[in-house]
Amino acid sequence: MSEDLLFFAQLGHADHIGKLVDEGADPDWCREDGVTTLMMAAMTNRTQVIEALLDHGATIDLRAPDGLTALLAACAGARTTRETTAIELLLARGASPNLANDEGNDALMLCSRHGLVEGVIALLRAGADPRRANRFGTTALMQAARGHLVETARVLVRAGADRTQADERGLTAARYARELGQPPLELAAMLVPSELGSSRDLSRGTSTFDEEHFRISLMGAWSETAEPGGVFEVTETTGERQIQVAVTLLPAELDPDEREDALARSIGENKARLAAETGATYTFSEVRFAEATNGLQARFSAAAGTSSYCAVCVYATPLVFVTLTYRDFRPNLPEETRGRQAGESVASFRVK
Repeated sequence: MSEDLLFFAQLGHADHIGKLVDEGADPDWCREDGVTTLMMAAMTNRTQVIEALLDHGATIDLRAPDGLTALLAACAGARTTRETTAIELLLARGASPNLANDEGNDALMLCSRHGLVEGVIALLRAGADPRRANRFGTTALMQAARGHLVETARVLVRAGADRTQADERGLTAARYARELGQPPLELAAMLVPSELGSSRDLSRGTSTFDEEHFRISLMGAWSETAEPGGVFEVTETTGERQIQVAVTLLPAELDPDEREDALARSIGENKARLAAETGATYTFSEVRFAEATNGLQARFSAAAGTSSYCAVCVYATPLVFVTLTYRDFRPNLPEETRGRQAGESVASFRVK
């Protein structure tokens, strides 16, 4: 009976959880590897299932043999979906923000590594330690610096992360920032110890855009332009990056199978659109599918050498398709760096 908990949790049937527990199922039942139903629900961002399990006695900070917790599982799942609602929910229900896996990586480090800015902020507010290091001496700031995640590093420094702290090899965050090539000047200046007394490089405003079908909040100065056909363009004032959001209203609600078919067609159309708009020959990444809060999500990136980079995310809800296209026009940045910064820049994007 306890195994049925995982089955219904994976289907998202939160209403079955309480009934199973009342009939004798163990709310802390786990697989042979120690992964619990709560961890699986957290990893797939099934917030209603998380609530049901906790309401019926699941242990929020139970640990698997490798140190995995529900909060760490939520951080791992958010790497793909950029959804931080499970992280925020678990923290609100009392999850410890400082528990770590067997490598010493805690939730703050996992979120910092992937530029999940809203997750980082939620964890810091819940008491996560920005100076804590894993068993190799690596801190959250070092992991953000390695990925050239400027906004994530800014939040950590403002929360008290130590820029002079060194790992077991004697490397500081500034050295980590050079592992993937020349870091952005803004990041390099932020990590220099001589800047410790300066607040000029740490203060930066937020640009928030709230439309009928989506919301996005971006660090720095961005301007929005509404185009015909339900298209919105948000451009960084430096002109180096641009985000385009296209909203397509469906004439009738799609069932899950129809939505999957429509999503596949949309991916093909977006790949063709990128090639037609620029004339460039793109190399496309593998398409990743995930369940988002309001439906299905598909993500892929496209690179044309070192001159152009795009990341596309399509959110498919029953009545609305929302397509976000991120463009990076900065030359000679490694593709991995661009990908991490793309994810960081749109981490607060939400479909309503």
